[in-house]
Amino acid sequence: MNHGRDDIIRPELTEIIEAARHAESIEDAVFRVRDGLSLNHVTFHMNVSGAGPIDYPFVRTTYSPLWISRYVLRQYLSVDPIIRNGFAATEPFAWHELSVNEREEEMLADARAHGIGRHGYCVPTIDRFARRSILSMSSDMELDEWNDFIAGHSRTIVEIAQILHHKAAAELALASPPAAVLAPREAECLLWTARGKDSKAIAAILELSEYTVRSYLRTARQKLGCRTLSQAVAKAVQQRIIAP
Repeated sequence: MNHGRDDIIRPELTEIIEAARHAESIEDAVFRVRDGLSLNHVTFHMNVSGAGPIDYPFVRTTYSPLWISRYVLRQYLSVDPIIRNGFAATEPFAWHELSVNEREEEMLADARAHGIGRHGYCVPTIDRFARRSILSMSSDMELDEWNDFIAGHSRTIVEIAQILHHKAAAELALASPPAAVLAPREAECLLWTARGKDSKAIAAILELSEYTVRSYLRTARQKLGCRTLSQAVAKAVQQRIIAP
C-alpha cells in the first residue's frame, strides 16, 4: 500500500480535524473521529512511562465493554501485533501488512468476530520527549475500498494522530485525580457489563429492577468521569476497580 499523504485536505475532512482538535478530551475525540470518518472503531494508546506499552498505558477507545473485558481476560495486550508493531514503528502501516504468528492471528480473528473490523490502519507518533503513541482505526470495508480510503485520508489521519498525541500529553500533565470510589452495587453492575450483560440480564442476576441497574450504571459512569459505559469499563479495569 502507498502510505504517502494525500495532497489536499478536503473541507469535510478539515471539519473532522477541527472536531478532534476542539474535543473536550481524548475520549470525546475518538468518538468524533470514528463517526466523522464512518469507521468501526478508533483507539488512541499512549505509552506514558517510556519503558513499554504495558507499564502505564493511557488508552481511549470506542470498543464495546464486551470486547474490552475479553481483551483483558485473555491477556491480549501481551500478544496484540498492532501494539507490538505500533510502538516500534516510525511510519504508518496497515494491519494486513503485518507478519503475525499463530497466536497473534487467533487474536486478530477473535477481534474480527467481535466487530472490531476486517481491516485496520495504525499511525505511530513520537515526540521530542520520546513519548510514543499510536492511533488505530478499523473498518469492515472491502480491502480495495479500504486501501483507497487510506490513500485519500492519510494526511488527515496523520494530522489527527498528532493532535491527539499533544492533547493526551496535555491531559496527562494535569494532576491525576484519585481513583473513583464506587459503591458495591455500582461496581457489581459495571462488572456484569464488562462480562457482556445488558441491564435486563444484570437485573435478573442481581434480583434488582432494571431501572435500579441503569441508575447504578449511570452513577458509576459519572463517578469515573466517562461519557460511555465502554469507557467506564476500560477505566474501571485500568484502575483495578473491577477484574473481569
